Amino acid sequence: MKVSEISNGSAVKIHAAIGGHNIVLMTEAIFGVSVGLLVKPMEYFGKYMQFLEPSNVEIRNKRDGRVYKFMSTTITPVKTRYGNFHLIRSSSKLEPENTRRAQRFYIEKLGLMSVNGDNQNLRNCIIYDISMRGISLILDNYTKLKIGDSLDVMFRYGATLHNYEVSTVVVRHFEVDGKRAVGCSISNLNVDLIGLLDSKRKEQHTELDKIPETNLNPSISQKEQIREVEEDIAKEEIPERPRTITISGNPFDPSNLEHIDRPTIRQAKKEEQMAQQAREIENLLDLRDV
Repeated sequence: MKVSEISNGSAVKIHAAIGGHNIVLMTEAIFGVSVGLLVKPMEYFGKYMQFLEPSNVEIRNKRDGRVYKFMSTTITPVKTRYGNFHLIRSSSKLEPENTRRAQRFYIEKLGLMSVNGDNQNLRNCIIYDISMRGISLILDNYTKLKIGDSLDVMFRYGATLHNYEVSTVVVRHFEVDGKRAVGCSISNLNVDLIGLLDSKRKEQHTELDKIPETNLNPSISQKEQIREVEEDIAKEEIPERPRTITISGNPFDPSNLEHIDRPTIRQAKKEEQMAQQAREIENLLDLRDV
């Protein structure tokens, strides 16, 4: 899949670095063009941002609900007849996250589990997330598990607090916000869990469907809009306002803050000092008259 094939209205997250500090920018896809992906404009201190070095980009595609991660070549502002936007260029082929991660649904409900068939000593746990292939559990401080342990997990979920049960095997250890957790594989899903996953998947797609698409010109087709925008991009015109800022160093560097009128600030401070001196002189004159 190419970056130009991303659907209109897809959520775009850009991970970049400024002066060694990581930042995350959020925007939204308009549509793909021959040279990349057109997205809504991004500003910083009243200027359009420009990334001339590779950045990590994460997109949740509205068409299929899957998350695609790739490395952009450049992210630059472009001027079109419909306004100013940003263009994400990338030569990378987009691959969706693996099925386990892409189809993960968060539950975050308290549950009970038995370890290796010991139903007399039930342990508390939090069902963190679940997928067709596995489940993640957050453990309390007293539960010790090792890879290969068999778990029978029970939890209630939904408006009717339906009881769900699943048998699973511990395959890895990790942490969630500093809390111990285990990842477990599921070999067989029962009908109840399949229904739960299906309902969660529908909820996810419903949320994506609520995101409105951007129509630059309702009087013509999107294909015609793309053709017009490509013509405008080919002109390589730079947006007039706000001015473009190239992110390649400290965002608080004086050169990146040209919109602040420094002579005016200095003049104001000077006038304030002069006024203070005048008040002090007046006070001295008042004392002489006493």
